Amino acid sequence: MEYLRHLNGSGARVDEVGGKAAGLDRLVSHGFAVPTAIAITVDGYRAYARRSGLDSKLRELASKELPSPDRIEAETGDVDDLFLATPIDPELEREIRAAVAELLNEGPIAVRSSATAEDLGSSSFAGQYRTFLEIEDEDEAIEAVKLCWSSLWGPSVRAYRRHEQIPEDDLAMAVALQVMVPAKHAGVVFTRDPLGDPEVSRVEVVEGLGEALVSGEVTPDDYRVERTTLAVRGSRAGDVPEFLEDLVRMTLRVERRFGAPMDVEWAHDGKRLLMLQARPITIQGIRRADDDGFDTPPEPGHTYTPYGLSEMLPGVLPPLLWSINAPMLDNAFRRLFADLDIPAPSVDGSFMAVGRFRGRSALNLTVLKEAAASMPGGSAAEVERQYLGRVVTEDLEDETEQKAGIRQTIAGLKSVGVRKRIEDEVELFADAVEFIIAIGVDLPTLPVQRLLAYRARVRDLAWRGYEAEVAASAGAAAAYRGLEMALERWVGTDDSALWAQKLTAGPSADGQAGTNCASELWNLYVADVQNQPSCDYLINGPIETAEARIESLGEDGLRFVDAVHRTTRHFGSMALYGDVAWDEDPSVVWQCIASMAQCDSEGHEIAPAPRVAATRNTREEAFDELMAQLKSSWKWRLTRVMTGQIVDMRRRMIRKMAGDATEFLAQREKAKAALLILGGEERRLIIEATRRLLASGLVDSGEDVQMLSDQELTAMLSGDEPVSAEEIGRRRAAFEQAMLGDSLPQTFVGDPGVQEYEPLEGDQMEGWAASPGLARGRVRLLSAVADGEKLEPGDILVARSTDPSWTPLFLIAGAIVLEEGGPLSHAAIVAREFGIPAVLNVPGALRALEEGSEVEVNGTKGLVTLIEQLVEAA
Repeated sequence: MEYLRHLNGSGARVDEVGGKAAGLDRLVSHGFAVPTAIAITVDGYRAYARRSGLDSKLRELASKELPSPDRIEAETGDVDDLFLATPIDPELEREIRAAVAELLNEGPIAVRSSATAEDLGSSSFAGQYRTFLEIEDEDEAIEAVKLCWSSLWGPSVRAYRRHEQIPEDDLAMAVALQVMVPAKHAGVVFTRDPLGDPEVSRVEVVEGLGEALVSGEVTPDDYRVERTTLAVRGSRAGDVPEFLEDLVRMTLRVERRFGAPMDVEWAHDGKRLLMLQARPITIQGIRRADDDGFDTPPEPGHTYTPYGLSEMLPGVLPPLLWSINAPMLDNAFRRLFADLDIPAPSVDGSFMAVGRFRGRSALNLTVLKEAAASMPGGSAAEVERQYLGRVVTEDLEDETEQKAGIRQTIAGLKSVGVRKRIEDEVELFADAVEFIIAIGVDLPTLPVQRLLAYRARVRDLAWRGYEAEVAASAGAAAAYRGLEMALERWVGTDDSALWAQKLTAGPSADGQAGTNCASELWNLYVADVQNQPSCDYLINGPIETAEARIESLGEDGLRFVDAVHRTTRHFGSMALYGDVAWDEDPSVVWQCIASMAQCDSEGHEIAPAPRVAATRNTREEAFDELMAQLKSSWKWRLTRVMTGQIVDMRRRMIRKMAGDATEFLAQREKAKAALLILGGEERRLIIEATRRLLASGLVDSGEDVQMLSDQELTAMLSGDEPVSAEEIGRRRAAFEQAMLGDSLPQTFVGDPGVQEYEPLEGDQMEGWAASPGLARGRVRLLSAVADGEKLEPGDILVARSTDPSWTPLFLIAGAIVLEEGGPLSHAAIVAREFGIPAVLNVPGALRALEEGSEVEVNGTKGLVTLIEQLVEAA
């Protein structure tokens, strides 16, 4: 038969049988159960249009303007009448009737449109073309075929084509004839939820035929199913159908065979599952160029901010690192809310407190404000102040005066019981991490199931680490704010922030993230290299050969190199759990050491004393200075006289509050450091998994693994079918595009849009006073740690944000200016520890300041003043 094609898996093409029919044929070729089907080919449609003389009329129709909305129905009827009145030539009609008769032997049939521009990745034409069900005789089938052909030219379809910019010069319509399934249940599976978590399949189920679901006549039962465990995460239905797990497993096989997330129509006849249609999820086709499918849809009406999160989840996050870290961080917020008896806010998506937009992380500010407001005496305004530096919502401004209630909340967060529990959790976590690292598991020798089991143990510990860090961060924020508020009464609002910084400055923990690595590298340098005749071994020459040059110093150099390797191995991931480890990028380590060593023109050592942590005496000196200032105040003295205090309890209170804040900060930094150390072990596991996948030929490069989700990586190691090279390529292209994009706005609702900055007016910018002091120097604009090679002693480090991997650069900089961050950020803590001025939360600093221009940074007042802007020579 010239114009028919049995859809039996023999390789029917889209240009031959249309998108829908080609999808059915491909399903059959992969072994899926599909009802018997025959396609009337596009050549059959073209023969009908040519032989009947419809060609010229359709060309005339295509050139016409689209009708007004009130004429669409009438013109649709006109097109239908045109096709119904045009007879099919005898040869083609004979073939169609023969195919219909063959299928009717099995029962009633469906007649479905299958256009050449349908069910494609970029446009689905969903609902635009026609389907006719329960066809039981040949004449009825002939009429249905004509109306399917007619639907190619209806005004609604023509409007859709013009919107999608699909040319009309070579359009054709095939028709799929398919035996009906006596369905008990039917529905649709989206193998990746297009409106939610991409690690979840969304299943919609109705009783009987699925057409009622597609047409919107009934509301389906809705299930969200984990792609890896097949566990039902959530549903808007009662009992789970017994076939649900088999259905999701089968549709995930469809996805792997087709190489893309799929929209699959299915039916269950009470005994078996059958696939009725499969097409790419077309939301994928209209993604932005920088969307790899792992971004989270924003909660309607919710406000998001990247501030406060960019240190924990920095930069553009590849799918693997996002899918590893985001669930753990989101769970940590849920655990914190539960500990504080705060009901978790209801959200539609899988994540409550965090989101990913254009590859970058952001906090759900609305959720945090709702949680704060639900606490006794809680304040949404305080949440905005902590993350944004000021109250930005007008109707929250009055809350700033509700000090009594805020103090009550702070007291609860830093109570003895809460503090003791946080201390215990951090200590247990840090000890467990030290034990894991000490074991030194030989990963290449483990069978795959033992490797995955060990990975699960490491990950379980990481979940606890995130919980400990978030709890300690909340305690630190409460204690620090409580100290500021206590000081406000005696020194005023502005000075209270300065004194809070001074009273908590200095070393916060032995395990502070990033600081220890920098300090230990310095100590190694002083002990083994500094006393050599010249430091030019380290400085002169490319950084890639610095290690070899140090080794040439002899026994001391070899000992130093070995010590550097041992030190960096112990410090795990540089910035993010599971990301690049310190010992993985030697150039960064040697650049750090080289930056510490400064020589004069003759090569003699002139390195200044390192900015290692100040001693506890620094805080004591600040306390004594504050007490001396307060004693000179008549208000302070009068209050003591009026209250009859023999022993000044205010002195003890301030010392105690400063100690609490310092201790909570110490616990936070200790938890952060331990989490990054454990992240180094996760990184080792990722590298070993990559080695095995490369050896098996399942990925083409190590970078491909970063484009997988955590669940996909586990599944591939377990022997499941790999993610297609095409899908990995799409994700990599989106990731690279996101890397070129700008940062997220300070706050946004819905789509983040484009970050906009106010132009610099005058010569001064204002931000958070994060670390006191005054410094002048030349601006160095840095976008990554690797840019630190251009940083010279005394330069002003200007960046969007920093994370623990930047700490070595703080040893060199004269001051820090960041577009993001606050008084309790890691950057602020380290700056105060090293005694260098810092002004954070300065939007637009990277655009307003030129490389090499001279600025003055006042970390006491939070000001950045332009002294000299470079002017290019004409």
